[in-house]
Amino acid sequence: MKKTLLAAALLAGFAGAASAQSSVTLYGVVDVGVLSQTIKTGSNFGSVSKNNTGMASGQQAGSRWGLKGVEDLGNGLSANFVYEQGVDVGNGAIAGNGFARQSTLGVVSKSWGAVDLGRRTTPGTVAFAGIDPFGAGYGTASLDSSMGMNFARYSNMIMYSTPTISGFSGNVGFSFDTGANNANEAATNNGARITGAPDNKGVKSFGTTNKTRAFGLGLRYGSGPLVLAGTLDIVMPASWNASTPPKVQNASNVTQWNLGGTYDFKVVKAHAAYGQNIGGILEGTSLGSNAGGGDTNSAGGYLFRQGARTSSWMLGLSAPVGASGRVFLSWQQMMAGGSLKNAIIPTGFPNAGKQASTATQNVGSIGYTYSLSKRTNLYAYYSYMSNIALISGAQSNSLGVGVRHLF
Repeated sequence: MKKTLLAAALLAGFAGAASAQSSVTLYGVVDVGVLSQTIKTGSNFGSVSKNNTGMASGQQAGSRWGLKGVEDLGNGLSANFVYEQGVDVGNGAIAGNGFARQSTLGVVSKSWGAVDLGRRTTPGTVAFAGIDPFGAGYGTASLDSSMGMNFARYSNMIMYSTPTISGFSGNVGFSFDTGANNANEAATNNGARITGAPDNKGVKSFGTTNKTRAFGLGLRYGSGPLVLAGTLDIVMPASWNASTPPKVQNASNVTQWNLGGTYDFKVVKAHAAYGQNIGGILEGTSLGSNAGGGDTNSAGGYLFRQGARTSSWMLGLSAPVGASGRVFLSWQQMMAGGSLKNAIIPTGFPNAGKQASTATQNVGSIGYTYSLSKRTNLYAYYSYMSNIALISGAQSNSLGVGVRHLF
């Protein structure tokens, strides 16, 4: 049975028979393999060393299933929707909350572009597609280890995308509530966290400024072998205060901008990127969650810190190997500046409250894929990270293998 007919049957119990002008498609990714990772915390965190080896879902690309539909409205207009949900192949459980990968309703015009409403990847994510030789996947090898907003999602966003004109395209969006906590914590879908605010009643979560809001911009140019991209993300913290660090009010926004490009020489493609964080860090990698790639939905969280700055860069190569293989590699660095040079070890770790030694974060990675068909491939990769999250001495080694199937 065709995928469109199967998906329509699944939806029939919820929405009735599909219109003759509409189509609905079931699609997805199944990615599973084995990952062995060793993490060493360094002397700042008690010199702990641990290894974890086991089955891992979504190393190359997040395992998922989704439904997408389109209706022709006439006069060059169409309406569309996407519901996309993550899946942990290892145990069959839902990864994340509901359709947290994407949940949008949009309108597209052939002449003026598209508008999407809901939760989806950011404008910068769209613009930076293909700049990372690892495609925002493969755990710590992903470029979001150093430039977090090259792959991210915002909830409650309205996003406009231009049509492509002479190779140029752009995307701009605003999120009324990104779904991230206002601290150095993993993102959620519950809005800004305000535990400890003076008003402990239900009113405390009401109000636009009690949400973590964000503005995103992505620009892209592609012509022949050349692709250039630029991104800008400004995240506005919630206007609340708390007595327990790090959950404290931040006086300024956090800004991240990135520039990147690729050039295809046919025998090899060159990749490069450079970016900065100002006033904190948007996404990135932390000691407790450094096994993820772009599909981790802000695993590093947002760190708001006045006077903090980082500079990051990446150089990489990718090349075909024979008719079915492809090899890719990259080297990344993220350098601390401003107030990040005086980091304080957070509660819950050895030496909490003491000043930590910071150092430049380095990530070196190499990967290989082999296509068995147009929809199925094998992969293997190795990634080394030193000074994780700018913490001197913290490091990880990751070795993963697996298989990915598209449907």
